Amino acid sequence: MIPSLTPRSLTLALLSAPLLTSAAPFESIFSIPGPPNPSAWFENLAVRPNGNILATRGDAPEIWQIDPATRTGSLLVSVSGAFNLTGISQVEIAAQQETYVFASAYIPAPFQVEPGSAKVWTLSFNGASPSVSLLKALPEAGFLNGLAGFDEGRVLIGDTLNEAVYLMDVETGTYTTPLVSMSGVNGVQVAPGYVYWANHNVQTLSRVSVDGDALPTGSAEVLATNQIDDFALDVRGDGTVRKAYVAAMYDNEVVEVVLATGAKTVVADNLSGSGSGLCTSAVFGRRAADRRVLYATVGQGGETVTAGIVAIDLS
Repeated sequence: MIPSLTPRSLTLALLSAPLLTSAAPFESIFSIPGPPNPSAWFENLAVRPNGNILATRGDAPEIWQIDPATRTGSLLVSVSGAFNLTGISQVEIAAQQETYVFASAYIPAPFQVEPGSAKVWTLSFNGASPSVSLLKALPEAGFLNGLAGFDEGRVLIGDTLNEAVYLMDVETGTYTTPLVSMSGVNGVQVAPGYVYWANHNVQTLSRVSVDGDALPTGSAEVLATNQIDDFALDVRGDGTVRKAYVAAMYDNEVVEVVLATGAKTVVADNLSGSGSGLCTSAVFGRRAADRRVLYATVGQGGETVTAGIVAIDLS
């Protein structure tokens, strides 16, 4: 169970301070081919070891694969038995080379979920072609949203409606609920010794120290306030986290947060180019050439915008 949130040494004035702007160069690297589809969006991203980006569609049961080096992409898998896809994360499994866990539900409108429709799936790259398998149907769940690999063979899954984070075994589908009372939990990320999460109800980024089973070992800390969906952590080689990069939902921008102070800077604004849009996920590249490049989703930006990805150069 999560203890009551307690701000760090941050003052309320700092948490709510106006955002600074320090524009980083960014450009579109991929959009779904065909006529613009204003209802389409990529919900969540994961980066493969080879540097390719996996993108779930929030409006369709599809995962796309994009090569940021060539700026090309294509439909990787269409998931039979799913409706809308949400979070995706790589999970280390000793017996398999490359495995991802992703979630789905029937979502007829933003944050409106058909009861009993939640499912958890695996995507594996262990043969000539990728394979998708249903790991577990979760009719008891609400809205499965952000995912994060926790340790070998286990993944954290945020449930926005049930205000909980589950810890699921990827081999068996069994799970525990180590984190509860997580109002508005959206994006979930892991760094050594901590679970970080976004609360889109009150627009906060928080963290809590956890043990080896993701049970809290201390009080939760509010690190910053901002319009927020998912986010990327800037994890250093020693495991420390200095900054987070927040996908700011309908603010159509990415915001850098200095975790030690809560100071915020808009690093990329108007991602869609249309003046409106939806940014729900941000991830760092994994190739030597793009480790300081942040990839973010774009969508729902009017009649001329379709689901796409932009690259933000933070070097």
